Amino acid sequence: MKKLLLSLALLLGFACAHAQEIKIGEEIPVAAADILRPRLVQMLEAGGVADVPLEVSARIVRKMETPGSMAQVALNIILELRSGSVSEEFPLKGVGETEADAWQRAMKQFLPKGKAVQAFIDKIKDSE
Repeated sequence: MKKLLLSLALLLGFACAHAQEIKIGEEIPVAAADILRPRLVQMLEAGGVADVPLEVSARIVRKMETPGSMAQVALNIILELRSGSVSEEFPLKGVGETEADAWQRAMKQFLPKGKAVQAFIDKIKDSE
């Protein structure tokens, strides 16, 4: 049992050290960043470029709020990923009861195995 716990602690330590290569901008709410980070790690590992640093930033392009008792917030967000001289923008949309909820739903739209993401990974590989 102790060996199992030690192994898990080492794996967790490795994952935390590995995750430090990803810098997520302060403009992204913490809960949304918590959803996005594992997706970015999965993207980098699946693409074979897990050792490259990645900077992530986002900006709201459009924010809409619906009136009424069941108010909803809709966000159009541009997620920008940068690795060295390679950068790419990914449009995301999220709708939720609050702006934080809309951010979280938008981050769930980022698919690590999508075609645009794979093209970004290929650009990173070509630049190395």
